Amino acid sequence: MDDLEIMKRAKQYIESLANGIDPLTGNEVADTDVVNNVRISRCLFYTASIIQKVIDNGGEVQREKLKRSEKAEFSLTDEQALALKPEERNTYMSNIVKNINSVIDEYKMKKIQSRTINQWLIDKGLLTEIIINGRAKKNPTPEGEQIGITLYSFMTENGWTKACVYSPEAQQFIFDNIDAITAFAAAEAEEQATEKAERKRLAAEEA
Repeated sequence: MDDLEIMKRAKQYIESLANGIDPLTGNEVADTDVVNNVRISRCLFYTASIIQKVIDNGGEVQREKLKRSEKAEFSLTDEQALALKPEERNTYMSNIVKNINSVIDEYKMKKIQSRTINQWLIDKGLLTEIIINGRAKKNPTPEGEQIGITLYSFMTENGWTKACVYSPEAQQFIFDNIDAITAFAAAEAEEQATEKAERKRLAAEEA
């Protein structure tokens, strides 16, 4: 059995475990088994996706990343969107973004940014932005609180501060609207490109 066949077998075993199936017997494992823990299951699915990428690359682990300008704009297939599962606890936007970006091929596609999702939430009236000591801070609106966005206070070396955290329901809301967020980002990027081109045109006319 060559390396590719071993990888395919390993991926099959890992996917079976991720789905709560004993890969050797084909029987369902007990609900209390560790592989049925959502975090473990998510890691197993992620590991299987990495193995699949290596298989797709002919068994080569190392791949050359494209330059950012050469990468495709961020998007998810229906299968990738359905694979997104919220954490079982409140979490920060940075973790939500990591979750989303874990299902794309970052060698070929641009990652989605926290700023993009935050701006969409602001546009939808679920977040608001205020300036405190020269820094932009995001707060949930009453509508945002209804979907599960709350402010969490914690201590830093500079004192107490607050940040938005997202419940499992709020995380799922973002996942369910990922296509709308992607379209919003594309429209925003197009508008910025148009404004940049206009500034260059005006600068050329004034020169």
